[in-house]
Amino acid sequence: MTNATLPKSLDLDISTRQRIQRQINLGHQQDPAAVIAYAMLLLDVEEDWIGFPRTPTPVAQVLHH
Repeated sequence: MTNATLPKSLDLDISTRQRIQRQINLGHQQDPAAVIAYAMLLLDVEEDWIGFPRTPTPVAQVLHH
């Protein structure tokens, strides 16, 4: 596993951008970073549930309004 640095911006397909915007419009999250943090939290929960071995990840700070 490499320690890659993520770019400050990501190129997202239109479908993904629309899904993120929908979550914001519905009031589920306040901004794109919160949508992504919540999605990553759900991935962590799923990995824990199926017993997928991984390294510890930081807890998402923004989950709900």
